[in-house]
Amino acid sequence: MFISDVTNQALAHALRGLDAQRQLHEQNIANIETPGYLAQKADFAGSLRRALKSGRIDEAGIDVTNSVLPTRLDGNNVRLDDEITGLTRTQLHQDLVTTALNSRYRLLRTSWDR
Repeated sequence: MFISDVTNQALAHALRGLDAQRQLHEQNIANIETPGYLAQKADFAGSLRRALKSGRIDEAGIDVTNSVLPTRLDGNNVRLDDEITGLTRTQLHQDLVTTALNSRYRLLRTSWDR
């Protein structure tokens, strides 16, 4: 039996958004020496908030934009310290969302066992 509710859907969307964010940080780091490369950022939280307010969680998306930070002489604007910090923050958020999902499923399993 598949259990789906707004909270589970929101947490699942958050995991997808965090995964996209992690991938972009890794991509940015991989392109740190690529002339003209602009760092990319993923935003899913704003879209998720709007979708939750409207009751249309299925409309939540992930927006990817180029960073507007100043560029170096080679036209690249990737900052390694920002990307490493972003990766760490993203991993912590992924851990929190995973813990929340695990707790919800543990609670459901406990209620079904009774």
